[in-house]
Amino acid sequence: MIKTLYDNVCLKATIVSDTHIDEKHPVKIVPMYLLMRALGGAKKIDADAFITVGDTTSRGSVKNWQMARECFKKVPDAAKKIILTIGNHDGWCDGEFSDAMNEYYRAYKDICKREINTPYFSENINGYYFICIGTDADSGCEATISDEQMLWFRNEMNKAGETGNPIFVFCHQSLNQRHGLPRTWDRHEDPNRPLTDGGIGDRSDEVAGILKSYKNVFYFSGHSHMGLCGEDMKKAEGYSTFEDEDGVTLINLPSLSCGNHHGEMQGLGIGIQLEIYKDKVVLRPKNYISGKFITKLNIKDKKPYYEIIL
Repeated sequence: MIKTLYDNVCLKATIVSDTHIDEKHPVKIVPMYLLMRALGGAKKIDADAFITVGDTTSRGSVKNWQMARECFKKVPDAAKKIILTIGNHDGWCDGEFSDAMNEYYRAYKDICKREINTPYFSENINGYYFICIGTDADSGCEATISDEQMLWFRNEMNKAGETGNPIFVFCHQSLNQRHGLPRTWDRHEDPNRPLTDGGIGDRSDEVAGILKSYKNVFYFSGHSHMGLCGEDMKKAEGYSTFEDEDGVTLINLPSLSCGNHHGEMQGLGIGIQLEIYKDKVVLRPKNYISGKFITKLNIKDKKPYYEIIL
């Protein structure tokens, strides 16, 4: 078993994004292999949770979700809890948005062994809240968040805040204009992009306001396929994978299985190992192809990991 950074860890999780399982991939075994490598990494640390931050599939079709099921079956018991955040690609299929969502709910039941019937839900793991939000409708690359979901999110954050523990929020899209967006939305920069490109959309400010109302909040996103980058990139270009805003830690994960850009490390197979302790939270970038932590990047305070003292 891989040793954690410190002793007496309260929770361990493997977090990846944008696995893009796809029957139409030129070499479809590649994203499947990378997902299974990450699942194997979770199993080696006896993870309490394995979490994808959306776009588990490239399209939410029956065939793609069946391929995803095969990956999880080949690495059984990878973690005590599996969480699959909804992504915009998961909501697309050859039919209606509702068809894709119903397939997502069926796959979630099969893979995660729990039933959900909305794209937003939460899990309490070892006393820590893991809250997932996502689009209620097909709105292209952004997220449509309904009034009903926003009310639920406020109430869920309030319940999580009452525990006094750090809160972990997952949404496929980042808040607008963070992590270098919209500049980093695509490989080729365009000064005329709308400011919402690559972000959550119209309710970004509202979501941000809720996040900032609580202490020790961690917001995980993916979606933009920005490569892993740390404090050196922040100084040079003004953006990073890890950003602090009014006490909220924002983490934008690279795509596990697709090409990345605008980062110091643009390769495949990169995710995050989350370690929660009573007095700190540690986020450790990891290459799940090699199975090794990334040590050649300054993430925070010239260290190859991001640490927050609670």
